[in-house]
Amino acid sequence: MQMHQPGDEHPSYGVREYWTEALDALGATQMQHLKELMLSFPYFDRVPDPSLIASGQGERYECQVATRGQRYALIYTHTGRELSVAMGKIAGGEVAALWFDPRNGGQKQIGIFENAGVQVFDPPGQVEAGNDWVLILESMDK
Repeated sequence: MQMHQPGDEHPSYGVREYWTEALDALGATQMQHLKELMLSFPYFDRVPDPSLIASGQGERYECQVATRGQRYALIYTHTGRELSVAMGKIAGGEVAALWFDPRNGGQKQIGIFENAGVQVFDPPGQVEAGNDWVLILESMDK
C-alpha cells in the first residue's frame, strides 16, 4: 500500500487514500504480527540476503524479500507466488520450514528439508495480491 498527502500531484502505484487514513487500514493493523515475528529471532546477526531467492526477487508487487541470521531465514511474498530458495545459507544440515501468516500471526508446519541445493516452497492459496506469507527456515542443528 502506498500513501500520499494532500497536494501530491503524482502519487505512485494507484494510491487511493491519504497516509492519515491509511493508519487505520487492515494491512496497517496486521503489521503487529510481522513485528512480533521479527522480534522473535535474534536481531544483531540478521542481514538482508536477496541471494536466498534463487529465482530472483521479482518486481513491484511480485517482489520477494529475504533476511537471515546464522540459524534462520525469513522470506516474504506479497502475492503467494512460489519461492525458490537457495538453501545452505544458514547453519545446519537440515532445516525446519513453516509458513507464517502475517494477516493473523498463525503458523503452518511444512516439514524438515535438507539444507542444500534449491528447494521450492508453494504458499497456501492462490497467487494474488494480499496473499501474504513469510517462509520461516530454522536450523535443526543444536
